[in-house]
Amino acid sequence: MIFCDVALPAALPRVLTYRWSGEEQPPEIGMRVVVPLGNRRLTGVVWEVHDRAPAEYKVKDIEAVVDDRPVVTLDQTSCMSWIAHHYLCSLGDVVSAALPSGMKLASKSRILLNPDIEKLENRSFLERELSNAALSLLDALHMRNGLDLKEVAEVLGVKHPQRIVRELIDKGFAVSEEELKERYKAKKKVFVRISSEVMEEEEVLKAELERSEKRAPLQARALLAYLELAPNGESILKSVLQKRADVNSSVIKKWVEKDVFELEEREVDRISAYKGKIVPLPVLSTSQSRAYSELRESLVNRKPSLLYGVTGSGKTEIYVHLIAETLKAGQQALFLVPEIALTTQLIVRLQKFFGNSVRVYHSRFSSNERTETWMKILDDNKGSLIVGPRSAIFLPFKNLGLIIVDEEHESSYKQQDPAPRYNARDVALWMAQTNKVPLVLGSATPSVETVWHTQKGRITRVNLTERFGGVMMPEILVADLKKEHKQRSMRGGFSKLMRDKIKAALNSDKQVILFQNRRGYSPSWQCDTCGEAVMCERCDIPLTLHKRNNGLHCHHCGYSISPPPKKCGACGSFSITPKGLGTERIEEELSELFPKARVARMDRDTTRSRTAHSRILESFSNHEVDILVGTQMISKGLDFADVALVGVMSADRMLTFPDFRSFERAYQMLTQVAGRSGRSSERGKVVVQTFSPDHWVIQQVVAGDHDKLVNHELLERKNYGYPPYVRLIRISLSYSNEDRVRKGADVLALRLRQRFGDKRVVGPDVPSVAKINDLFRQQLLLKFEREVSPSKYGDILKSDLEDFMTDDRWKRLRIKIDVDPV
Repeated sequence: MIFCDVALPAALPRVLTYRWSGEEQPPEIGMRVVVPLGNRRLTGVVWEVHDRAPAEYKVKDIEAVVDDRPVVTLDQTSCMSWIAHHYLCSLGDVVSAALPSGMKLASKSRILLNPDIEKLENRSFLERELSNAALSLLDALHMRNGLDLKEVAEVLGVKHPQRIVRELIDKGFAVSEEELKERYKAKKKVFVRISSEVMEEEEVLKAELERSEKRAPLQARALLAYLELAPNGESILKSVLQKRADVNSSVIKKWVEKDVFELEEREVDRISAYKGKIVPLPVLSTSQSRAYSELRESLVNRKPSLLYGVTGSGKTEIYVHLIAETLKAGQQALFLVPEIALTTQLIVRLQKFFGNSVRVYHSRFSSNERTETWMKILDDNKGSLIVGPRSAIFLPFKNLGLIIVDEEHESSYKQQDPAPRYNARDVALWMAQTNKVPLVLGSATPSVETVWHTQKGRITRVNLTERFGGVMMPEILVADLKKEHKQRSMRGGFSKLMRDKIKAALNSDKQVILFQNRRGYSPSWQCDTCGEAVMCERCDIPLTLHKRNNGLHCHHCGYSISPPPKKCGACGSFSITPKGLGTERIEEELSELFPKARVARMDRDTTRSRTAHSRILESFSNHEVDILVGTQMISKGLDFADVALVGVMSADRMLTFPDFRSFERAYQMLTQVAGRSGRSSERGKVVVQTFSPDHWVIQQVVAGDHDKLVNHELLERKNYGYPPYVRLIRISLSYSNEDRVRKGADVLALRLRQRFGDKRVVGPDVPSVAKINDLFRQQLLLKFEREVSPSKYGDILKSDLEDFMTDDRWKRLRIKIDVDPV
């Protein structure tokens, strides 16, 4: 008897064991199988094959095997198991996060005909392409508007139709319902070609052309334009033809109705095939060559390396040489970036060197596109470069030869909600250590923890302390807002120093980047008389004004009020105005201060569509925009030659945020933003507006002394017991009743103190936002010495929490475990 442990994409405490009773070979580790779970059928991944029957429950049978080969590698199963164990979450959570939704075929999925396939009427073609069962299913889909898996099973008279369904989906004849919704988003382009009959009959073509020249000159112009573009009858883009002939789609339609033109919709890759020339690798400067040699020596010895290079020093050029060496060896390279926005500009640069070897993977792609990328990487034997944010760490690499984690200090590498709350940088370090894969961490402002690891000799540090081409680091100027307000020289959110520098940059035909880490028009809608702000009904925070939508919105739960109230709900005053500065307000004030300047805004509100990032960055790169206003997504990794000035609208909120990392984060953010300035021949300028110009962090930013900041932070954290000297676990509790969640947190804290000791448990405390989405919150912080292995306390903690949740008083509380919170 053969049994399989199956990891299901559900938050189950452990894997479930199922029996294989089929006559065929049992499924291998990494194959997907369909198994029953309650009254549902789910697609899970085989995690282990063995002969041990479970003693705790009656074993059920595996109903079907979806794949004919593993789609999850053994290295992936090891990595996902480690993530589940280290981050104290279920393996199902990890599998659910790792697999694209197109690979999770559930019984409630509806299967529909692919509306983009035109060969469905060609019976002989279908008979050649499909099995008899798949052909029968295709006929059934013709007759009915979609079928779920149960209906498919009834139609075909089989118990397990998943393989037949997968055959239709893989060959593009059918799609699942959720994929269909996403496929309607600009994934197809219409091509035009001339009918083969007309092309072969030259006399017919001449007659059609002569007739249209007299009666329909626009049609004649379209046909002539086509013959110029495609003299041999090739397919060309409809949009290209319309532009060349200067006609609209109705003209093309007339030729289609006359059977002269044929239209064909084709899938277009997210990243178009690179059509330019492959350029030689960039020539490295002396300092870059030295850094490259040091990195290479460390990587050959399989020791992780930190490339500590100042902004504009040319770290990407060094990465390119390392990647080229990896691809030449036929291996895969993974390039992790913290933000999807960074992939846009980076891909353009990398394609010039590596062409179509570059692949991209991130959440803005549809589920079908992510599944395609997954399978291509699984089948990749030639070597490729994969670029993506944290989710790319889960891809099925077969021959991984290099991992690069750019901007390794970024908190974006840490998943927040839902579980697994993993840090992709730390997972990459585990992969490098376990699988002996070369790893490079890169940053101009490396995290305190990473620098500490270099001091301990666990990571090799390679310095790159000068900008490429001898360009000077930007000059950082500090605008004292207290003095500016006192002198009444402020204009909205702009100091006189900021206005003067913007004016000078624009007069020199240069570009400006303005940073404010607050989207919307204003962070609050507040009464001038009593000071009361309009609060979210569900959360313990003020509502943000979004002027363009004429409403107040909560960025936590989505609650909104439209239009904003004109009267104060507390004192009845009508003197209620927006307070504070958001990116939308900065954009408005810029149009008043610099009416001739072309301004664009880049934040979450303006980048919701799939192409928004690239569209905004491309227009800025092409000098169609003079001033770019944005949140943290503009603060790192972007490279624009004509940016002469970077302005930080307010540095104070970063300095006063209640977190032990706030000074480190403020320094990193300000330094990274400043690094966008003066990256070509001329020295750039940076203006930082603050009410605390003498703050020691601001002074370190001006001095550019990262090591001094790190040493100060290490001393503070050693004294007060914070990472890297201890490991943190944050436990958050939430519930709709404030009294119950507070009492539950007290009971849990007492239990954990008895288990781990008083010094290791901090709290419970109320977090900075006490209520979110009608749930009151409490949190505890556990501190464990770094010398203590996580395996020693992780299982004990999980067991204690499980026991706590069995108590009828607390079982409705929501508990969230965050290991190594950032």
